[in-house]
Amino acid sequence: MKKQEKIQKLIKAANDLVSVSYEYGAYLKNPSAEKPKKVDCSSFIQHIFSRIGVELPRSSLLQAAKGKEIKNPADLSAGDLLFFEGVKGHYSHKLFPDKKIYIGHAAIYIGNNEIIHARESKKRVAKQKLSSLAKNKHFDIKLIKRIIS
Repeated sequence: MKKQEKIQKLIKAANDLVSVSYEYGAYLKNPSAEKPKKVDCSSFIQHIFSRIGVELPRSSLLQAAKGKEIKNPADLSAGDLLFFEGVKGHYSHKLFPDKKIYIGHAAIYIGNNEIIHARESKKRVAKQKLSSLAKNKHFDIKLIKRIIS
């Protein structure tokens, strides 16, 4: 499967989960199974990437350690993962030795200034304009990663 096909399939899988219930710590016994009943931000990402044959770890912190870092937000591309500090953060010196990054939330960029993510405050998976996050200090992008290359 070519890169663009993977990205299109990934975005379709993400869109298929819009409105699925949010539950912090939701664990998927089989991440590649059909539509889960509940997800949190990292199990959501783990699930949609498994749908295109890409295995990612369960936690957002470990997911943030994967892929290629995109340093310039202007280079953001559909399929990229966005990692935020959030209100609950995790950190590991071993994973990010040259910077202090507390990862508390993750989302997938789907293009057109939109992301899809499982939000605790909304209690569901939802689409949101990336520009609308600027109003919320807890959604300051700390890291952008490209998994599909």
